[in-house]
Amino acid sequence: MWTCPKCGHQFYNKNQSHSCGGYTVDDFLKGKTEYSIGLFNDFLAEYRKIGQFELHPVKTRVALLTQMRFCSINKIAADHIDIHLVLTELYEHTLCFYKIDNLANRFFVHHARIYDHEDFTAELHHYMAMAYEVGNREHIDPGKKK
Repeated sequence: MWTCPKCGHQFYNKNQSHSCGGYTVDDFLKGKTEYSIGLFNDFLAEYRKIGQFELHPVKTRVALLTQMRFCSINKIAADHIDIHLVLTELYEHTLCFYKIDNLANRFFVHHARIYDHEDFTAELHHYMAMAYEVGNREHIDPGKKK
């Protein structure tokens, strides 16, 4: 693990690209509606059913990480939250995602929007679990145990 000498965050890769700063989850939630903060907390609770992770707040989002960042809450609107999941394959034939970014055919960032608790479908949970495996770097060593 590498620790940034400026901000103290730990990363798997030395000199990992990131934004240094003293950002907090409270900063990210400041001024947001009670409803959208509830969605934010519900999303984290759903992810905790999959496994443990750390929160890494930066200026524009809150990332979830284990050995690497695998998910992020990118936006909190009045009536929804936007999240993304980092996956190693493209899953474009699903209604879960409204946009997918291709990062050099190595990672595919799948964007989803959550309006209410009914959006936490079994299909979304499946992709959330896959992203969690990416966070644990299981795509590097598939035989590795959590």
